[in-house]
Order: sequence, then structure tokens, then C-alpha cells
Amino acid sequence: ESAMSSIAHCSEVVVGGGWAGLYFAYRSLERTPAASLCLFESSARIGGRTFSISDELDVGDGKLTLDIGAYRFSPDMHLPGDLILKKLKLPTACYEPGCPSAKLDMPNPFIFNYSAPLRRIVNPKTGLPSGYATPLFEMVRELRAAGVTIALNHELVGLSQPAANGKPILQIKTPDSEFPVSISPNLVLLNVPRARLLPLPGVAAAFGSRAMKALSCVRFDKPAGDAWKNWTITDASFTALSKAYLGYDDAWWVTKLNISRGEYPENAFFPIKTSKGIDIGIRWSDGPVTCKNDASGFTAGVSSTSGQCSGYLEAYYAVSNETFFRDVSGEPMNPLGTVRASNPHGNETLAAVHSALLEAIAPLLRDRGVTASSIPAPRQMVVGVWARPDKTATPIGPPYGYTAPTKVYYVPELVGPLSEACGVEGLTEAEYRMIALQPLGKEIKLYMANNDWVAMNTRYMFGDWAEETLLQAERALRSLGATRPSWLDADYYEKKIAGVLDADLALVQELHASRPHGHGIAQAPLERSVKAVELF
Repeated sequence: ESAMSSIAHCSEVVVGGGWAGLYFAYRSLERTPAASLCLFESSARIGGRTFSISDELDVGDGKLTLDIGAYRFSPDMHLPGDLILKKLKLPTACYEPGCPSAKLDMPNPFIFNYSAPLRRIVNPKTGLPSGYATPLFEMVRELRAAGVTIALNHELVGLSQPAANGKPILQIKTPDSEFPVSISPNLVLLNVPRARLLPLPGVAAAFGSRAMKALSCVRFDKPAGDAWKNWTITDASFTALSKAYLGYDDAWWVTKLNISRGEYPENAFFPIKTSKGIDIGIRWSDGPVTCKNDASGFTAGVSSTSGQCSGYLEAYYAVSNETFFRDVSGEPMNPLGTVRASNPHGNETLAAVHSALLEAIAPLLRDRGVTASSIPAPRQMVVGVWARPDKTATPIGPPYGYTAPTKVYYVPELVGPLSEACGVEGLTEAEYRMIALQPLGKEIKLYMANNDWVAMNTRYMFGDWAEETLLQAERALRSLGATRPSWLDADYYEKKIAGVLDADLALVQELHASRPHGHGIAQAPLERSVKAVELF
């Protein structure tokens, strides 16, 4: 079978197997024949920035799962909350012991938008984390059972302006083709991150200069005021969002310190800088721990009559420009990295991080009367490194395959409105959303959904746990005539999907005549003000 014939049946195409791509395909089963629906993923795995691993773990006898990417959600974050809890009915547990309000999770002076305790998906038999990719795998299972084509290692390598019939032209590189195959679907949803999409051949010409300038904008501004003095992040000060776990056959924080909740230091997002040049910031309850029960073998949880527990400790999770953990990963193309004690070089790396850990927790060990020599060295280190390309140190573009979300976090009182923050005259948040949703204009059925396409006040930033990308996918579905799914909270749908989209569409329709091609927003500044659409 030729590469062309293998995808010729694809009249509706989703590019990207992350949350939005799979969700859009999953919801599309209600309105389109499964046999004509195709999802292309450029890599060999599903999930995008959601990356759950089990097979790569040396500790826990195959019972443990780590999330090196997205990992939790709040139930009042109804996307993905209602999808997980009400539609897929997946078992969950509180992310932190005691189930504290989600508002406590974001450090001051941020204003978090959710209060319901954060939850993670668990294995119903063990209670151990099953991975944030679990709902993605469930959607894949149902999509394939329905007859949807899900093709891995199928990469979007180019995009052309719509043909005379108004259909966008995609160039897809398949595993069995020497050259890209061109297809022209009736409908396209691009679940592709900024760093991969914007540099592709044909994208700039198809999107137009105004859209490209808006979509290329990346900021991470620090608000003014005393409350922000200790918040050291600036637009140029960090190059990655990195997470590191240490795997132990003896989960010493449980067996020796009797600690199973909280952070060290008090806010681990601002880690301890050690003399080893390795930063340490511990979240005691994040990593999975399994303890041996004399009656039934290894079970979930940290209570144990035998004191035999093994598991993974989250030793670092922050945005920074550190290089120790980053150098372990395969970034920029693969965020995952592992180090094993069985490897001579790995043993040296683990010894270094062990020394840094002991230095960081020395005051805690003294307070608990525990000697440093009783703390075992880790058997494995697992890292997830999500690079952050920007316009200076690491420009957007190849070879980046996996990146941290690169949004527009700006501070209006310091840099002015979005138009000034991004250098795009007249640009509003409403226009930005519509450019990101339909970059070729309202009449062309090419949609986008990705956590990158967010422009908002830094003060209200929130976790990248798939909500924004799913909101964009649901707005795309609404523009195609889909209605609220019965399982999705009605008030949430009205406020964040219908209300936002309808107001944004009104703006586009009002100004569409002033630009015959593209997203329909005038090149000139708006002649009258447009009421801001509140997302929160």
C-alpha cells in the first residue's frame, strides 16, 4: 500500500496526539464517520506534554508509574476534570494528603483560579498513581475501536494556503514514504506546539504577517511590588521546566523520617542551592511509594507494619536555567532521561545528586536525629526536561520537539496592553484567541488547540494540566455546531466556552470585511474599543 493510499481516506485530520488532539477526535465521533477521521502523531508515543512512564522504572517491581510531564488536575477545572471523573469515570485520589484547597498550591502572590483539592488518577486495585496519560490511553482505545485511524510517526512537515476549494493542504511525512504526501482534508485540527508549528514551510505565508507576529509572541513578565521580590523568574532567566525523581529501594523519607506530605524547603518551587551546583526542592508526597504488608505483599501507601517501602522521591521541579538535570535528558527532542547505578557514569551522577541532597536536608536530619550515613543512595534518577525556547538564547524553531508551554504572560500595569506587550498594533486578547483558534479565518476549517496559545496577566497564571488546550478544542467543536456534552458542567461551558467564543466571533464578524483573506482582523488599529472578554 502506498503512503498516499494509506491516508487518502482522511477527510478530517487531527495533527498531534496530545490532550486536545485526542479529545477533538473523541468528541468528533458524535458528528462524523469514524472511518473518515484520522489522527497523525509525529512521534512514536501518544501524550505530548503528558508523559507517563512505567517500563523505564527500576524500583517498585513494575508497580509504579511516574509522570514526567502533566500530572494532576482540580475537579472544578471541569476540562479535563469532568472528562476524567464523569465521562471516563476514572478513579482518582487527592494529590496531597489531607486534600488541601488547590488555592494553597500556587505560591503567593499568584491568584489561583480553583479551590477544589487537586487530584491524580490512580489504579483502583492498588491506589497508586496510574499516570495522567491514563485518560488519553482510554480515548485512544475507544477511537480505535470505533474505526478511527491513529497513525504514529506521521509528521506534519508543511502547510500550504487553501486551494480553490478552501481546503488547507498538509504535507505529511509517513514512515513508508521517502517524500511528504500532500492531502487536502475538509477539516483540520492542529494540536501542535508553537516551536514545531511556526517554522514549518508554508505556515508564514498561509497565516499572514499579523497572525504570525501575534502567534510568535512569547513573554513571561514579573509583576511589580514587594510580594514579587523573591520571585526570580524573568523572560530570559530560565530555559527549561525540569522535574527529577530519585528511586530508592528504601523510601527513607517514610521509613526513617516518617514524612509523607509537604515540601522542603517550605516552597520547593524555589529550591535550595547547594555547594555542589545542584538545586534540591523536595515534594514528599508527589512520587509513588509502595510498602510491604506482611499479610498481602506490596500494597500502596506509606503506612507499613514492616517498614519496608520503596519508591520515588521528587527531588526537583522548577523553571530555571540549571544544567545538571537538563543534561540527563534527551531534550530538545526527548524530555525523558534516566540514570542507573548499574552504569559507571550513572553511579557517579547519582553520587553527586545524593551528596547535594544530604547537604540540602542536613538541618532536617539533625532535627529528626537521623544520621546522614543512614540515608541510602538512590538506585535510579528519572528526569523530565521541557525546554523553553525564546527569542534570544534559544530561538523558536528546529530542533525543538518537546517544550514547556511558551505563553504570553504579561503585566498590563508595567508593559501596557497586549498590543504593546507583543508589538502588534491593536491586538486584544479576544483577537489573539481567534487568531490562535482559526489562523486562516472563519471560513477555512483549520483550527488550532495547544497550551501555548494563551495570552493573560501573569498574576493569574495556572498549571498547564491541559485545561486551556481542551477549552480551545471545545470552542472549535462549538464553531462546527457541536453542543455542550451532557457530562460537562453547564455553567463552566457557558462561561469559558460559549461565552468566550460567541463574544470573540462577534468581534471577528464585525471586522471581517476590512480584510478579505486570513483571520479577518483589520491590519489597522481598532477604531473603537472592544469590551474585554474575561476568561476567569
